[in-house]
Formats: sequence, structure tokens, C-alpha cells
Amino acid sequence: MDGVEDDFLFAEDGSLRAPTPAAASPVSTVLAPWRVLIVDDDEEVHSVTRYALRKVNFRNRPLELISAFSAAQALTILKAQPDMALVLLDVVMETDDAGLRLVRAIRDDLGNHTVRLILRTGQPGQAPEERVIVDYDVNDYKAKTELTAQKLFTTVIAALRAFDDIVAIETNRHGLRRMIALDDRLRPDMGLEAYAQTVLEQTGAILGTMVDGLVCAVETDGNDSADAPRYRPVAASGNWAGEALPLPGHPLHQALAALETSRQTGAAGQRAGLYLPGPDGSLFLTLLDCGRPLGPLDCDLLGVLAAKVAAGLANIVLYEKLRRVNADLRSMTQTLESRVTERTHELMEANAKLERLASIDSLTGIMNRRCFMEHALRECERAGRYHRQLSLLLIDLDRFKLVNDNHGHAAGDTVIRQAVERAAGVLRTNDCIARYGGEELVVLLPETGLEMAQRVAERVRQAIGATPIPHENVAIPLTASIGVAEWCGEAESLDQLLDRADQALYAAKQGGRDRVELARVALA
Repeated sequence: MDGVEDDFLFAEDGSLRAPTPAAASPVSTVLAPWRVLIVDDDEEVHSVTRYALRKVNFRNRPLELISAFSAAQALTILKAQPDMALVLLDVVMETDDAGLRLVRAIRDDLGNHTVRLILRTGQPGQAPEERVIVDYDVNDYKAKTELTAQKLFTTVIAALRAFDDIVAIETNRHGLRRMIALDDRLRPDMGLEAYAQTVLEQTGAILGTMVDGLVCAVETDGNDSADAPRYRPVAASGNWAGEALPLPGHPLHQALAALETSRQTGAAGQRAGLYLPGPDGSLFLTLLDCGRPLGPLDCDLLGVLAAKVAAGLANIVLYEKLRRVNADLRSMTQTLESRVTERTHELMEANAKLERLASIDSLTGIMNRRCFMEHALRECERAGRYHRQLSLLLIDLDRFKLVNDNHGHAAGDTVIRQAVERAAGVLRTNDCIARYGGEELVVLLPETGLEMAQRVAERVRQAIGATPIPHENVAIPLTASIGVAEWCGEAESLDQLLDRADQALYAAKQGGRDRVELARVALA
């Protein structure tokens, strides 16, 4: 869509105006399109939106534009097509708040937190932007009068990028879990072919796509003939299952030779190669032909997988040699068993590292929300067992959206990291701070009542707002609003405690921000 003129899609009087497109760049490879749902009760809005976005192509994928003329119709479509990437949603349709109700239904009833939701309204006063952004899980809010063709393009591309990144993260998180679970399926005594076949069958699940795979052992029998095959198939899957021995000149033979020459694991487009050397000089090569292009996160997964499989294949080779050794070679057997133990320990350490990475927020280095919830449940059980006090702080960085809007997302990342460092600097060693989501932080205070928790919250608030945060020669002022709640004992769940802290945080926001508010006890 590069080159689209900055014509307004919606004029000041509410009438629609068609954009003037320029020629779009050709796409070399057509992949599955991005599915975008347009929800509006005005037929002309659909027409002009389709016209403005008709040539948009992002990451070699075009758009598939789907129309719904009511919130009810849109909900039916989303139930049937949960893989929708983006919804461009009008607020006022069959009712004044039909769009807002649809947002609730998508997030709460359908449980779809991946699709990006952008509200467009011709009546901003009907649903004020600040209230909508705070109360509803939407990703952007635009008045129709402010949308130009270029701004619509920018908004759509940003939403698709976010959707793609979220899907990639979820896919790779699932892949990490599958990779950790892979150890339960792989045993050194299962044999080389069964081991390699199991790895190929699980690789598709790890990457979240269909995979044609081929594992070959590199033969080193001293035959230097140019016509002699050097690559012995050990396992194959997908379209390569049953593939004949790859002879010189065959495309697979050429790909294996290139991988052997490169001596490294890598990926290009939809093809990946795993270079799997063993400590005893053995060498295995794996080719993967995937159902989609592979990104940086996929390459990271493949790197970890290659290390795991290389060690596993080495273990298998060692075990097969052990079965062939004579009883007179017991000393050699002990050496080999020692190597197996070392590699098993390395695998356990790698799994432990993966588990730690799944529990840490990558931006700040502190606990993520999932890890915090597990830790907080344990603390509640401990406090209940020993009749100890326990309090919680819910922290929100004030006007954080303006930081991103005015200074960029890199500045927003700097602000979040600095806020975490400042808050952590005034906490005790046994206090727990975590990133709760976006610009929200949460702090758990063991052995702490409400009065002491209030004093800690004030220290945290003052530390965060003490001085502006420097970023690229700009000083960014920052304040925080904090809600404080004390756990009421075993009669109160963790979710109820968090809800009371959130209500106190909301009161702090409503009271002018940059303040601490205490939660009221309101158990059912």
C-alpha cells in the first residue's frame, strides 16, 4: 500500500470519500491471507474500507476482507472463524453500545484475546475514548473523521504486526512445552531409527506447522567415489516418507551436501537444516520442509532442538556401540556411560533453563504474570497455615500511552524497566515484584498488614516519580497510581484480593493519579 495518497476516508461532515491508490508492489509468494473483519451497519463504510485496503500486502500476505453489518452477525462469524487477525468495529449499530458489547463477547465469552480490535466511531461523544480504552480490551480507538487512507493503512499494519507477533510467541511457547515433553518420548534404548522418527513426528508439533522431514547419517566408509552415496536415510516423514536413497545430483543430495559444507543449523524461507555432530565423530543431517516461512523465533527453537537431538543421537550411537562391545571392554563401557550421564545432565540443565525463561518477563527480568500467580497462591497457603498477614500492591504507570505516542515504544520499554528498578530498590528482599501486564506491576508483601503496606506503597510511588526518566536526550516525567489490599484470610481467594486491589487502583486513578488508595474489605 506504499504510495497511497493521504485522502480522508471520512470527511468532517461524516460523508465517505474514496482514497486514491497508487500501484502496489508485486508479491512474489502468495501465502494465506490476513483475515480482517469489517463490522459496520453502513454499506458505504464497507465499500470505502475495501477500496482503501484492496492492495495492502504485509509480510507477503494479502488481506481477506470479510463484512458483517451487525454485532450479532459479527459474533457468529467470529465463532466460526476464530483465526481472524483484525476486527474494524463500529460502536453504534443495532444499539448505541452494540460494538462495545461485541468487544466483551469476543474477549470474555469467546475467550479470544489474540484478535486485534480497533473501534471506529462516527459519534465519539457516544463512547468517550478514555473510558473505552480503560474499560474495554480494545487495541485502538479512532474517530471516523480522523481516518485517512494512510492512517488506516498504518493502523491496520500495526495491528497485523502485533497479531503476528502474538501468534508467533504463543506458537513458540507451545513449542517449548512440547520440546520439554519430548524427553518423555525419547529413550537411548529405543534405537536410532525409532528415535529419529519420533523427533521428526514431534518437530511439526513443536513448530506448529506441517513438516516434511528427512534424517540422514553421513557415511564415512573411506569410499571416495564421486558416485557413492554418502547419506544414509535414518527416518523420513510427510512427503519424504519412502523417499529413495538420495544419489548425487538429486535435489535432496545437493541440499544435504550444502548443509554438511555449512557445518551449522539454519533456516531460509520454509526450509531448515539441522547439523548434528556427535562427540565420537558421527554426523547426522536433518532437512525440514515446513508448511510456512520460518521466523527468528522458529530459528531459536530449532537451535535448541538441534542441541537436544544431537546429544540424543550421540547417546543412541554410544548405546548401539555398547551393545556390540565385548565383555573385555568394560573400561570403555564405563567411559561411555560417563559421557551419557554428562549429556543427560546437560539436557536436564537445558530443560531447567527453558522453564526459567518461561517464568520471566523478557523486558524487565522479573516474574511474569503466570509465575507470579503460582507464587502468590503458595504465599496465601503459607499465610493461612501460619495465620500470617499478607498484602498486595497493584501499580499502574500513569498516562503510559502518551509515552509511547510521544516518544515511541523504545522509550516506553525504557520507562517500564526504570520503573521496575526504582520500585524494586525500595522493597525488602522477601517482597515479590512481577509484571502483571502492559504497564501494570504487582507486588506481594508477606508478613505485612495494611498500614505497613500503605507505607511501602508510598515509598514505591515516590521512588518511581522521584526524577524524570532519561531516554535519548529526553527526560520523561513519570508517576504511578497504586491500589493496596490486605488479604482477609482463607475466606478470600487470590482473585478476590487482586480484584479489591484493582478497585483501589481505579479509585487512585479517579482521584487524580500519582496517589495510593486502600481497598475496602468487601467479602461475599
